[in-house]
Amino acid sequence: MADWLKKLFGPAGHASDGPGAGAAVPASDSPPELEADLLEAEAGARDLVDYLLSDRLFWQLSLETPLGTRQPKMTLGSLYERTDQLQAAPDLGDHDRQRLSTVVTAWEAARRRYPTQVTAKLKRELDSYLKNWTYYLDQRRQDPERWKEEYDVEVRNRRRVELVLTLLGPDAPAGLLEDLQGLEGGGE
Repeated sequence: MADWLKKLFGPAGHASDGPGAGAAVPASDSPPELEADLLEAEAGARDLVDYLLSDRLFWQLSLETPLGTRQPKMTLGSLYERTDQLQAAPDLGDHDRQRLSTVVTAWEAARRRYPTQVTAKLKRELDSYLKNWTYYLDQRRQDPERWKEEYDVEVRNRRRVELVLTLLGPDAPAGLLEDLQGLEGGGE
């Protein structure tokens, strides 16, 4: 873990080291689902530098939560999305909001320290979500009834395209949303 991350999170091991890694689970003042989501965000933030310097797009985490073991695959978009959802959660306790601010600080510091890696990961993530969404659209055109049922699950990729475009800011491909809307036939 980078020195600046150790200062944020303390000297404990990576949350993704798995059970028994010696990292104590901090006390929570939120409902169990929010606590589990916060633990996931903290695990992602602790691994952020390793993730950014790796070749992997999807970073496997493994952590114990009050709801059991979680093994999410992290991307920059998913970490941001999780953080954003937690910030908007009215039931997140004051202590947990402080913990969440540490995750946000790590995210912002990583973006400043590793701008090239962040942009490269986000572009790869965008490409992945675009491929998944366009595949779904192609399949739905070929067999509308069968793929109609999948819309609620597959539209998540479409939302993630928009999220990653927002995160890319000026590095986002110009006109991509308009092109995508044309491909979708005016949207859903």
